[in-house]
Amino acid sequence: MSTNSASTVIAALCICVAAPFTAAAQTWTVQSPNSQVAYELRLDGGTLSYRVALGASGDRLQVLDWSPLGIVRDDQAFVSGLTFTKKTSVSRIEESFTPQHGKRSAVQYRASEVVFSFAAANRAPLDLVVRVTDDGAAFRYVFPDTNAAVRTVREERTGFVVPAGASGWIAPRSIPGQYTPAYEELYVSDPAGKTSPIAAGWDLPALFSVGGRAWILVTESDLTEHYAASHLAADAPGGRYVLRLPDQAEGQNVGAAEPSSSLPWTLPWRVVIASRTPAGIFESTLVDELASPSVIADTTWVAPGRAAWSWWSDDNSPKDEAALNRFTDFSAEMGWEYSLIDANWNLMDPAALDRIRAHAREKHVGLLLWYNSGGPHNVVTEQPRDRMHLREVRRKEFAMLRDWGIKGVKIDFWQSDKQDRIAQYLDTLRDAADYHLMVDFHGCTLPRGWERTFPHLMSMEAVQGAEQYKFNPRYPAAAAWHNTVLAFTRNVVGSMDYTPVTFSDSRNPHLTTFGHELALSVVFESGLQHYADSVEAYRALPADAIAFLKAVPAAWDESKLLAGEPGKLVVVARRKGQDWYIAGISGTDTPQTLTVSLAPLGASAHSLAMIVDGSGPRALTSATKTVAAGGTLTLDLQPRGGFVATVK
Repeated sequence: MSTNSASTVIAALCICVAAPFTAAAQTWTVQSPNSQVAYELRLDGGTLSYRVALGASGDRLQVLDWSPLGIVRDDQAFVSGLTFTKKTSVSRIEESFTPQHGKRSAVQYRASEVVFSFAAANRAPLDLVVRVTDDGAAFRYVFPDTNAAVRTVREERTGFVVPAGASGWIAPRSIPGQYTPAYEELYVSDPAGKTSPIAAGWDLPALFSVGGRAWILVTESDLTEHYAASHLAADAPGGRYVLRLPDQAEGQNVGAAEPSSSLPWTLPWRVVIASRTPAGIFESTLVDELASPSVIADTTWVAPGRAAWSWWSDDNSPKDEAALNRFTDFSAEMGWEYSLIDANWNLMDPAALDRIRAHAREKHVGLLLWYNSGGPHNVVTEQPRDRMHLREVRRKEFAMLRDWGIKGVKIDFWQSDKQDRIAQYLDTLRDAADYHLMVDFHGCTLPRGWERTFPHLMSMEAVQGAEQYKFNPRYPAAAAWHNTVLAFTRNVVGSMDYTPVTFSDSRNPHLTTFGHELALSVVFESGLQHYADSVEAYRALPADAIAFLKAVPAAWDESKLLAGEPGKLVVVARRKGQDWYIAGISGTDTPQTLTVSLAPLGASAHSLAMIVDGSGPRALTSATKTVAAGGTLTLDLQPRGGFVATVK
């Protein structure tokens, strides 16, 4: 399947101007095509602010109160003293594209877009591009000067003010260190406005519930090498969250924290996904919709799939020929497309590596190889390193991998959101495309729409996932709750390499049930789904569970949330062709009874082949249930439990 994009811009969209140009406050409202999302922009006393509402006119609910706008450049502050100059590019956007992987195989969206132009006190121009879709609003700053001068952004004053009484689910931001930041803190749930427990701030995305009547997810999209990745400040007085640039200490102090570019200069989209229900958050593809279209003309070599992964169950296996061949054999046995060879594989005898590659070719299993991203920006010693940060060296390595028949690379330990690292991410993706290599980033930043622009970007970590059973003693007690939160936060904004479906115990034993672990193969979306447990653990499963893992895809035609909310429950249905895969996980320490409508799956009756928790947390049992057309599925879930079902 190739990645195609089509768009139509329809001019003369109506926008409301509440007041003519005067010294008094001016307001403008841009509405979504379905009139259910409204972005209101205000210029008052030379200062810009905005708010976002849900619902038709006369019945609107504010999901963001008046929030600050503004940006400080080295030569000019666009914060106060602004004057409105014009409104241009009033348009309706209709666009479609076909992702290689993700929540759905065809994306169509509509948006209303308006460009507002302002001038600072010294007449320096600033454009604010506002785009409002049927499931959210986005805006970005543009410095339209064409004098080619190089400027630096010192600070961004953009904020998000959530209404009083809102609840939040946000992950604290790690203090820069040997392995951080990497978006790998556990999410916390508190009333909005609480100070982060870590002084570095809060990471994106940030989820908020407005009294249970509406939900919003704040993030960003279409980040390029011309800017740095942003996060949120630690303090949010009165629910006022403000964007922050990276810490100078990130990446071993390599690179500038403040981004610079020649003019003109377009900054990333600031994104607010908005919905009356959690389903609208879970199902949204707005981050990808806002990203630049694919730059890869031929994507026939891009193939989502499942991969065996030896490192989680055996640290030393990436240097062990027999162990690696055993995982390759298991991938072939399961019908999985790939096997991942992790860190320090280059320390093997080259002859052994030749034999491993030949064995994989014989078994028709594609190999994926691990790399360290450093470079001077990290001090992690795992190898191979010093092959990814210099373009000439990187391209030579990629050419060798192409000749070896390697299908993709996993590149780890980035430790920085600065502009120089963003450039390395994107240059790596461009080079990998030239050599037909798929890419998985680990120890990395958050997805920001790059999967659309570079369809061979199959997944990114940026999550506290199953590897934390090896490292974090607090993880098992938090995992079930955390997993239900991830479905409405991290995994909304892009593929998530959680490395799920682990049944055996690592250093910190599981508290989730086997049903919960099996369900993660469907609940979590990743274009490369790395199944992390040992060959022996998977072979010990009941036959029906093994058959399920043989069949479950890694890319989907359609995804729906059937029930749930963060911290409590997630029940999802994903379709591949004519088959539906349903999975549910509990986030609580007490039993739950779920009753969920299957009407979204179609009007016919459904026969469900189910795998549910057995007599204890480490047992599975199979059952068949028939649900009438438009009927409901009722099921008792164990504490931290889960289930899967197929409808064929």
